[in-house]
Amino acid sequence: MSFREIARRLGAGKIKKAILSANLQAALPNKIRSRSPLWIHFGCGDIADARFLNVDARLFPHVDYVTNSPAMPAMPSDAADMLYACHVFEHIPFRKQRDVLARWHEILKPGGTLMLSVPDFDKVAGPYCRGESTLQQVQSILMGAQDYPGNFHFAIFTKEHLSMLLAKAGFSAVKEWHPDQRQNWPRDWSWEESVSLNLCAVRTA
Repeated sequence: MSFREIARRLGAGKIKKAILSANLQAALPNKIRSRSPLWIHFGCGDIADARFLNVDARLFPHVDYVTNSPAMPAMPSDAADMLYACHVFEHIPFRKQRDVLARWHEILKPGGTLMLSVPDFDKVAGPYCRGESTLQQVQSILMGAQDYPGNFHFAIFTKEHLSMLLAKAGFSAVKEWHPDQRQNWPRDWSWEESVSLNLCAVRTA
């Protein structure tokens, strides 16, 4: 295959993705209006759960809205009953997290719930300090696998720190949650108790 043919095919693939993304965005308002309750799964990856409006930067067949922006600019305010992000918040630079939480607070309805799962620094660092895990294991969990663009981490969390961020963003009733408390919860990192910190909070105003 010639270089020109390879370039042509790559170009066609990008054009096709752009068209599909535009079509999805055009259909988004109707999808939002038709869902009750409206649950958003931001950074869904390859998790295909039809109960959620699935949002990701990658164009998987089940994704309803393609964006790499955590602000989700196409989402209206006061729209969602729940917003879920599993091992995504650590991909956001820590200097931008306050703005992102403020935007997620805006997207949720009053009384809506934000559900987060992030790597827990205490759970990950503790075993390493006791000699029970290797530097390589700790590094990949805290810094990201770094095996594709976007799979890099920019922040670390403890329960106290994340709770503080949520409270400053206007959330209340911050508490831990476990996926076995939810019916048929997606099988993702939130189930990994040795690694994950799961906190939920409520928009009260």
